[in-house]
Amino acid sequence: MNTDILKKYLSLRQALQQEKAQLEARLNEINTALAAAPSDVNVEPQRARPVQRRTRNRVSMRAAVIRVTTDRPLTKPEILQAIQKEGFRSASRKPMASLSTLLYGKNPKFKNENGRFSPLGAAAGLSSVKPAPKAAKPVPKRKMSRAGRAHLKALAKARWAKIKKAGGNTLKAA
Repeated sequence: MNTDILKKYLSLRQALQQEKAQLEARLNEINTALAAAPSDVNVEPQRARPVQRRTRNRVSMRAAVIRVTTDRPLTKPEILQAIQKEGFRSASRKPMASLSTLLYGKNPKFKNENGRFSPLGAAAGLSSVKPAPKAAKPVPKRKMSRAGRAHLKALAKARWAKIKKAGGNTLKAA
């Protein structure tokens, strides 16, 4: 029986030595291929895309549109051209879409008469200063009755007594 184990060991050892020789031969092939490759290849690292800064305007798009439409009603392309002429720069790739959202949005400040937009009455006097938000009312402090506090105190004492009796000193032992 000992001879079987010894034969098995020798055959496994021989197989591992053959595999090692094959791996070393393959590694030599790889090293020669790498040595033959030109090492002076100029590989430039990829450049990061430039950071695009957010466009800063002196006034909002809404204020600019109100300003250009107060004198006379204008169509959407005319409005866009007028606010760009005044110096408004949109950060969007499609400024007409942003303008459409403003003109047709949830709370439009503009009236539409046959495709020509003019500000509604109150919107014409819109200033760029927003009113301060209203302060929230303070939440009144909740008060517990003496009886309620006493009840909770008794429950806590009973819980700690149970833990101490079990030999623990934390609530996890309960």
